[in-house]
Amino acid sequence: MSRSRQSTLRFDAPAETMYAVFADGKYWQALMDRYDELTPGKSDITAFSSGENGIDVEFRQVLPRAELPAILRSVVPLDLAITRRQVFEPFGQQSAIGHYTASVSHAPGRLDGRYVLTGAAAGSELQVDSTCKVPMPLIGGKLEDLVLQSVNDVFGIEGAFTAEWIAEHV
Repeated sequence: MSRSRQSTLRFDAPAETMYAVFADGKYWQALMDRYDELTPGKSDITAFSSGENGIDVEFRQVLPRAELPAILRSVVPLDLAITRRQVFEPFGQQSAIGHYTASVSHAPGRLDGRYVLTGAAAGSELQVDSTCKVPMPLIGGKLEDLVLQSVNDVFGIEGAFTAEWIAEHV
């Protein structure tokens, strides 16, 4: 059985501005640089495209095993390499939808989700619905909860970074 979690990020900027930020390769590189400041691992963009067909970005983050929670260290023998791919369809009707997938080296399971970027009374909202499945008896559910909480934390960090980016660059 998989577990799911929802989160909503709110921004002062309109949805169209948010989409333009996500379509900017400089934004993604700056986000990778921020991750490198926050964690002792390494973050890199592995693929990026933006155009009339939408936005497609893939990046890889390496987290040293020593930085992982104890429950993860018990099942992950090496550093954790996370590859995340995010796709947004073209912006239209004041909104955009998208999805993401994440794969983790040396760890069983899957993580994916959907995005909905819409306008709001004051700015915009990015709704994120995430689903995690870790097929391990006894500890799978605990790991799913841990992963989903970590994903919410990551999106919170990315939301704060994005707000800063907009204030400085838009």
